[in-house]
Formats: sequence, structure tokens, C-alpha cells
Amino acid sequence: MPVGRLILTALLLCPAVGCGDQNIYPVSGEVVDPDGKPIPLLKGARIEFESLEAKKSASGTIDEQGHFRMTTEKTNDGAWLGKHRVLIGRPYVGADKQAPRSIFDKYESFDASGLEVTVEPKDNHVKLTVERLKGG
Repeated sequence: MPVGRLILTALLLCPAVGCGDQNIYPVSGEVVDPDGKPIPLLKGARIEFESLEAKKSASGTIDEQGHFRMTTEKTNDGAWLGKHRVLIGRPYVGADKQAPRSIFDKYESFDASGLEVTVEPKDNHVKLTVERLKGG
């Protein structure tokens, strides 16, 4: 088979068999309290998506306004297509110190958080509402 025809065949097959990051779509979002307000204590916290179908994960960092962008393979490229469980890790306060565990313990586990998102084949924006634990 001539090289040109081989390249053309490969290009035509890529979408069908999944070449590169064809299944990763941009995901941005925000984490808010039940009143829709950002939670300053989450600045610097890690957010993770765990794909249920692809068995892959994506992560991001929450800023002071509660916004984040997900990264899977390249910075801010997004997350895998499909349904994901979500966790929110404690923000780092310093090089060797983390924030107190008293406010969002529930969200530090995929199993306990109850947070889920579905990534669709488009630019995705998600809003996650979290509740403070009593005393937080």
C-alpha cells in the first residue's frame, strides 16, 4: 500500500478507534455553598474527577472564587467523556502544613462525597454545591 494511502487510512480510522485525547473534553467549574457563594477556605484545594467508564482521573485546583479547570494529560485539557465521581481535598496552607479537617471531611472521599458530574462532548461547565459540616 502506498504511504499516502496508509496515512489517509490511519487518519480516517483515528476517530473510530480513539487516537490521542479524543475522549477528553474541556471542563471548568465552580464550587459554592448552598447560597451560591464561593468558599474562601477552599482556595488551593485539590479537586479530582474519577471516570467510572475509563478508569482514569483528572484534577484541578480551586481558586479564591471557587473556580477550577480540570487537567488529565495536558494542563487544562479537561476530563474523560462520561460519568465521574468527585472529591475535594484539603487546601495546602504551607509547604508542610494542611488546613484543619473540620469543615469538608465528607468531600475528601469519592465514596462519601456524593458529588458526581457527567462530561459531555463539548466545553463543559459544572457547578458543585457543598455544605459545611456543623461547626465549620
